[in-house]
Amino acid sequence: MRLAVIRHPEGTCLAAEGEGAYADLSDAVGVRLDDVGDLCELLAADPGARAKLEAADALPPKWDAGEVTLLAPVRRPTKVVCIGLNYLDHCRETGTPVPATPIVFAKFPSCLIGPGDTVNLHPATTSEADWEAELAAVIGERCGPCLPPGPGVIFGYTIANDISARDLQRDDGQWTRAKSLDTFCPVGPAVVTADEIGDPQALGIGLKVNGEPQQASSTAEMIFPVAELISRLAAEMTLLPGDLLLTGTPHGTGGFQRPPRFLRPGDVMEAWIERIGSLINPTGGSGRHLRQDAEASPTGSPAPGPRAISH
Repeated sequence: MRLAVIRHPEGTCLAAEGEGAYADLSDAVGVRLDDVGDLCELLAADPGARAKLEAADALPPKWDAGEVTLLAPVRRPTKVVCIGLNYLDHCRETGTPVPATPIVFAKFPSCLIGPGDTVNLHPATTSEADWEAELAAVIGERCGPCLPPGPGVIFGYTIANDISARDLQRDDGQWTRAKSLDTFCPVGPAVVTADEIGDPQALGIGLKVNGEPQQASSTAEMIFPVAELISRLAAEMTLLPGDLLLTGTPHGTGGFQRPPRFLRPGDVMEAWIERIGSLINPTGGSGRHLRQDAEASPTGSPAPGPRAISH
């Protein structure tokens, strides 16, 4: 099942996506999305939400794609947990030893945006904004040190683009600010339920900038697979329904190209993952969170600079 959060002529709702059309799931879950906020809050508020959604999978479509605007399918998680250096090809690219244990960091949920939204490059703060296509797991059931993960712990998967300010990573010596600037975490276009994805370690993953391939790999390159990551995290912290786990990025980030290549206003990123789709976001330099047509514009590579931290 493919679940999207959409804005339509009558408001906002959780919808089932199928062949370019969307079915309204408001009645199926017994509440309008306007009342609970987003998929995160729905999963947290109603333990039976998963079963209700599965039962509604055959609802007829109500809107065509041209009648709706896609929003971030997960907008209000309690936490966004991220894993650094979790792809073998990325370790080779950066010349970094393979980690013995997962490298865990966080992004503030306030940096989440949706498909088509503009990534503000914050030119007054950073000149080295970089891209990172990532498989994001959506937690479906509470788990933690006193409640080990069950078989339904992963509700589904979506695409995340872990935008990162490489110069801030170097300057700060840790990554919170560099990873959490407003708009630095596009997610979408939909959450695909775990049963439809199947094996999360056998998915093609990549990213294009202005139509030019930058990242192209497979989740088979992960050092710590998704199930192991959740098991390790749950032994140490509580994960709640709707929380996001970003599982790392493969090779091809801009900071380790020669010369380094960073994002510039007018660039258009397309992160893609097999069985999920594409997440397209333009870039801009203003402080506004704009939605605009995703039209590519050419960009030149910047002059060589200091090597970037790339996780």
